[in-house]
Amino acid sequence: MAKKFNFAKAYKELEEITSQFERGNLSLEDGLKKFEEGLALAAECKEYLKQVENKIIEIKKKFSIKE
Repeated sequence: MAKKFNFAKAYKELEEITSQFERGNLSLEDGLKKFEEGLALAAECKEYLKQVENKIIEIKKKFSIKE
C-alpha cells in the first residue's frame, strides 16, 4: 500500500530548509544534502498539487461547472 502524502508536513519541511539557507550557517556538505532534500520535497509537492488540480477538473466536469 502506498504511503499517504502529507502536503502540510512536506511544505513545513521546505520552509525549514529555506530558513536554514537564509541563516547561512550550513556547511557545504550539509547545504548540499539540504538542497537535494529540498528539491525532492518540492517535486513531491508539485506532483501532489497536480493530482489535486486534476481531481478538481474531474469534479467540475462531473457537475458541469465551466471555468
